[in-house]
Amino acid sequence: MRTSAALLPAIALVVAPCLAGCSADPAPVAPTPTDVGVVHLPTSAAPTTDSGGHRIEPLPTAVGPVAMTEDRVRGVDYSYLQPAGWSRAERDLDPPPDTLVQPDDDGVPAFIAVERPIKVGSHSLAEVVDGIRQGFEAKGLTPMAAPEREIAGYRAMGIVVDQSEQVRHVYYVVAYTEQAFAIRLTYDPAHPEALDVYRAVLDSWAWG
Repeated sequence: MRTSAALLPAIALVVAPCLAGCSADPAPVAPTPTDVGVVHLPTSAAPTTDSGGHRIEPLPTAVGPVAMTEDRVRGVDYSYLQPAGWSRAERDLDPPPDTLVQPDDDGVPAFIAVERPIKVGSHSLAEVVDGIRQGFEAKGLTPMAAPEREIAGYRAMGIVVDQSEQVRHVYYVVAYTEQAFAIRLTYDPAHPEALDVYRAVLDSWAWG
């Protein structure tokens, strides 16, 4: 689930003494007010680790709005809106994905692929994600976490893997009907617009 910072408003407290000296001889003197002090309550910040304790890699904020078509890409127990300017395609990936879309513009190196769902039974989402992370580590890569979020009402945990300076993989993994769905974006970080399209796909997700 994507976690946003909830900022508490600062509260200013004006401190003034309410005690006045009193004497029989001199006339009462009005108290001198103290300086005004401002007290800031602690504010919450975006977490630096996910619920599994993995360090979160902050992802760039949205560049701009994303146009989506009315067509839905349908896979096993899910569907999502097809982004405008993107089409279904096939790539030589192992294992072959369930669905894959990529930009019609060859100048934008990116694709979004949904891995074929895996039966996980009673295993928790965190256990599944740890297994995926261990697979990357076995290949000599260093997986980081992406901010958690929801996908169509279900909690999703993210993984970010930099294969090189030009190739980044972002996965969101979600458990649905005792199956794990890994939704993958592979792109060049120099083209952050692909990340915006990926977020729009996740936002348009539907189960069934």
